[in-house]
Amino acid sequence: MTALPSTQNQRPIAVSALALGWRPALILIGVAGLVFGGIFWHEVAQAVHVWIGSTAYNHCFLIIPLAAFLLWERRELFASVSPQPTLWPLLLMPLLSAIWLIAAVLDIQEGRQLVMVAMFEVVILVAIGPPVYRLLLAPLLFLFFLVPSGAFLVPSLQRITASITIAGLHALQIPVYSDGYMIEIPEGPFEIAEACAGLRFLIASVVFGCFFAVLMYRSFLRRTVFIIISVAVPIAANGLRALGIIALAHLEGSAAAVEADHIVYGWVFFTVVILALIGIGMAFAQRAGRPLPTSVKAVRKAPFWQFAVAVSVAVLFALAGPAYAHRLDSLSPAGPLPLVDSLQVGAPWRMLAGSRPDWRPLVHGADREFIENFEEPGSGVVIRYLAFYRLRAIGNLLTITENRLADGSEWRIAKDGHTELTLDSQEVVANSAEVIAGRHRRLVWSFFVVDGTITAEVFETKLRQARAVLFGHSPLAALVAVSASMDDPGNPAEQQLGRFLEASQSVVDYINALSR
Repeated sequence: MTALPSTQNQRPIAVSALALGWRPALILIGVAGLVFGGIFWHEVAQAVHVWIGSTAYNHCFLIIPLAAFLLWERRELFASVSPQPTLWPLLLMPLLSAIWLIAAVLDIQEGRQLVMVAMFEVVILVAIGPPVYRLLLAPLLFLFFLVPSGAFLVPSLQRITASITIAGLHALQIPVYSDGYMIEIPEGPFEIAEACAGLRFLIASVVFGCFFAVLMYRSFLRRTVFIIISVAVPIAANGLRALGIIALAHLEGSAAAVEADHIVYGWVFFTVVILALIGIGMAFAQRAGRPLPTSVKAVRKAPFWQFAVAVSVAVLFALAGPAYAHRLDSLSPAGPLPLVDSLQVGAPWRMLAGSRPDWRPLVHGADREFIENFEEPGSGVVIRYLAFYRLRAIGNLLTITENRLADGSEWRIAKDGHTELTLDSQEVVANSAEVIAGRHRRLVWSFFVVDGTITAEVFETKLRQARAVLFGHSPLAALVAVSASMDDPGNPAEQQLGRFLEASQSVVDYINALSR
């Protein structure tokens, strides 16, 4: 008889990931990452600046380590599949590059950063092929959390938090008066400020929810449900947090004592919410072994030149948008704006030379600014602020979110909306906001002037700004804001501002003259 070989101590044969062609793919992806970092340096630098400066995005420093952990959890895949460079995803690159260009001209910083990450994802897809990319989908898509997005949600979150708080105070039968984001109870006033909107809680909860769902669930349905819970719970919880702080002030009889520690209360509350989410998630966990390919597929290892060609073409397509944007900028006028006088205002208004305005907006990067006090005899004083911008293909600052009608420290926005007024013999819509500092309140009307049109909406302004840049129209735009005191009920601020604008020179004609 012939003895059969013993199988008692046999182990599965491990195939080296490098032997499957991963080395050229990883080297070229790394080189592409360095090229992206250089070409899209502005997007990278701005993102890191936000990570450092905003508590809502400090967690972004953890995204790459978390994505690396998810890749490490799938390490056996690298020894089970072979990357195959694929060219058809290159069809996505011209579209993404065009979207990046539009986002750059519209000055949507989040859009530029998101498209940059999407283009790098296409580079990875081209280098390793769709079958392998699909196996690594979760950790690769996790890289989109590197983009500090969501700031546009703050006003909506403020309104939701204020609504929950006011409804809760009524339910608790606590006397309350609300005026926009200002909430007042007998013990004192509270403000649902931007820092109290709950954005940082929401974003951190969403990141945690996605990471937890990918780590603990295999079912797509369970992952989706848990992520939805991770969105809904912090929004509701933040409203209850604000309600709890105000209710506690009512019980203690002092708003100041509670206000001093409300940030600490917020983080303690958020920790409890995260622990509750973990408890809910663990109750339905599916921590089973991850299914892996049972054997190495007999796929020919791609030669280095195929990886090099695929990745190089993908990177070149990605650079088309920035290259065209720089060309547009080279066609725009350079240098400072000509020295000219400010807009003229007719009688009976007169400028108060040397007087210091007690309010001004917070505006960044204007090419020319004017802020002036004007007085109408027997009436009040109106403050006018003008900011002029040369339009560029990259780096327009006219409509960035950091531009505010109140600085957030001395002056705060209590209420905002829109108003209809007559400018240049036509009915237009302007932004209207009430700002407060202590017991003083001012009414502020503001609007943009872009491509010969007056508009209030930021998105419409961005569209007109893009049209002006792409089609070579007027290279100059402006932000106009006028403000009057609301402290004297006998002299309504609306009437003061209306009379002032009627007596003012046409801002459209002024910009057209300045553009020549």
